[in-house]
Amino acid sequence: MSNSSFPPFLKWGTYKSEDKDNPDKLSIQVTETETFETEYGVNVNALVDKIEMAIPLHNFNSPNTALLKLWSNNVKKGKIKKGVKFTIHTYLGISKNDRKIRKWSMEF
Repeated sequence: MSNSSFPPFLKWGTYKSEDKDNPDKLSIQVTETETFETEYGVNVNALVDKIEMAIPLHNFNSPNTALLKLWSNNVKKGKIKKGVKFTIHTYLGISKNDRKIRKWSMEF
């Protein structure tokens, strides 16, 4: 059985920046806007730094839905559509509960 039809999942843990003013930057090219669910969360396929990947937008074990909301809102606004290129900025910030939480923004 081959799973070559499934792109690898992006691993947010590889992005270590904790500096809001110097976040990690991912170059994204939209290949599809429809999300899909796995047993772990909600994802979307896209090119990340020119490599086809599944981007986890929300992990069911986490209350952090910020990236999923950002994605959905920008799809509704028409900013995210097939072929569009944009940059995701991410860093580890501090939550309201004084815990580390991943934060995101998008630059079009």
